[in-house]
Amino acid sequence: MPERTRILIVLTPPLDPSTGGVQMSTVKMARMLNSQGFEVGVFSFEAHGHRATENVALFSAPESGNVANKSNHAALVDAISRFKPHAVINQMPYEHAITETLRRASTVPRIGCLRNTLYSVRNNLDAYAENMLPRPIKALGKSAIGRAALLAFHRQRHAKDLRQILATYDRFVMFAEPNLEELAYFVPDYDPQTIALIPNSIPNVADRVPHKKKRLLWLARVSVHQKRADLILPIWRKIAPQLPDWTLDIVGDGPFLDDIRQEISRDRLPRIELHGRQSSMPFFARSEVFIMTSDFEGFPNTLIEAQSQGAIPVVVESYPMVRWLIRPEENGLLTRKGDVEGMARAVVDLCRSQDRLTNMAQGALRSVERFTEEKVAFEWRSLIDELIDTNPASSR
Repeated sequence: MPERTRILIVLTPPLDPSTGGVQMSTVKMARMLNSQGFEVGVFSFEAHGHRATENVALFSAPESGNVANKSNHAALVDAISRFKPHAVINQMPYEHAITETLRRASTVPRIGCLRNTLYSVRNNLDAYAENMLPRPIKALGKSAIGRAALLAFHRQRHAKDLRQILATYDRFVMFAEPNLEELAYFVPDYDPQTIALIPNSIPNVADRVPHKKKRLLWLARVSVHQKRADLILPIWRKIAPQLPDWTLDIVGDGPFLDDIRQEISRDRLPRIELHGRQSSMPFFARSEVFIMTSDFEGFPNTLIEAQSQGAIPVVVESYPMVRWLIRPEENGLLTRKGDVEGMARAVVDLCRSQDRLTNMAQGALRSVERFTEEKVAFEWRSLIDELIDTNPASSR
């Protein structure tokens, strides 16, 4: 019987798909690679917090300290020695210490994966200045000169990181064409041969639009940073009087949830149900509209999951990928960043038109057929086979 091809995936957080996008994408990737006949191992730099995953050999760090602990790097080297992968996929290529350990431990093909937009800082300089600058000079970050200096500093530093990644990985996997625009901003002379484009995936797409209720959905980590959970109640305050028979579901957990709960109680905001962390698919299936307020995302899983169940996304147009995924009036709607009034108006107008709801829900189903695990798994198989077949160290 021929030897199965072994793939080792490396990440820094625990292997628990319920705790974050990288973790979820790792579990999906393992499932897709299994479907293509690969044997999959996962090494996590966290010692605890893992969830058992079917058909995955789990290797984890023995000590706390994550990437900063040298013993954990030794454990990665040991995992490579025992598992003997034909290729390694690093979900954290910006962690240059991991890259160096992989380079020293094995000569098999190395694949680095982008897991966010490259514009997360460029398009959110105010938040970057607030978080990064010392208090005495925070005001400088709000001036034109200060913002220009911050952007120049970030661009130079990020370009250095990207050049190091491109030089040390056999392929840098990005999601789709908008990422090439982002990459060219930082590294104008990048070699296209070092890049592969493979999107995130969804398990399946509903055969038809599920039966819908008059419900709007906001589902994400309940935080102000990135997800902008602070916008959902201001948006609802404008929607609620105009859609008196509709309900808002807020699904997720996070540091801003108590603030939302207190505001709902204090101001007696109507028809809002808080659900905490839950499986997302039942909510997508019953909701007419999915509201997404994020300042930035990489390749938003929840957006395409919503579309796969005919929940129409109304999304803040704040990063290039969303303009690639959403075709306005066909499979969703885009609104301007910071425009609470515009977001509310878009939702109300949509919900008042059954024809638009029906047509866009059907368009959403059609638009995500290309992201099914079956199709994306084939793209991963093609890339891995190509790299292994051209690398003598990976002979099978």
